[in-house]
Amino acid sequence: MDEANAPSVVCLGFFDGVHRGHLSLLRAAAGIAREKGLIVVAHTFDRAPGEKDFSLTSLSEREALLRAAGADRVAVSPFNEEMRHMSGDAFFRRIVLEKLNARHVVCGDDHRFGYRGAWGVKELEALCRENGVGLTVCPPVELPDGTRVSSTAIRRAILDGNFALAEEMLGRPLPPALRRGPKNHETLA
Repeated sequence: MDEANAPSVVCLGFFDGVHRGHLSLLRAAAGIAREKGLIVVAHTFDRAPGEKDFSLTSLSEREALLRAAGADRVAVSPFNEEMRHMSGDAFFRRIVLEKLNARHVVCGDDHRFGYRGAWGVKELEALCRENGVGLTVCPPVELPDGTRVSSTAIRRAILDGNFALAEEMLGRPLPPALRRGPKNHETLA
């Protein structure tokens, strides 16, 4: 099957770190893909849409981790001026529907998209319904103590020197470069 045009289940996010929360999205997408005969596409950007203290992964690391986690294809959009100013509606139609051939979308409950993140799950639900596209909104992944797993929380744990917490949220060992501190990591934003 030609993955470039294959009907797909699209996972939306930036996926910095490809942490346990992201893995739950990919697992959900894989189940839907098997059931419906689709491929799993993880959509990301070449650079972070917002200001970050530092990145947890480079683009090449992110792509490799997403593929290892079950993405058949990783679609990378440039986060340029056109993308930065694109409305949520235009992003959905031009990228999700046209470029990625989505038949189903998977995202987290806090997913934001479009210019200045003005669009959220409620608007995505309406767009999917209008276009006959399925939608699965995954609940947050939390640690036993109730801490919500997120890239922001992982960065905060690293800055605080709490590497055990960062690793628990990642679901894997922290790369040595991040243990030395964000200023020593090659994926600084």
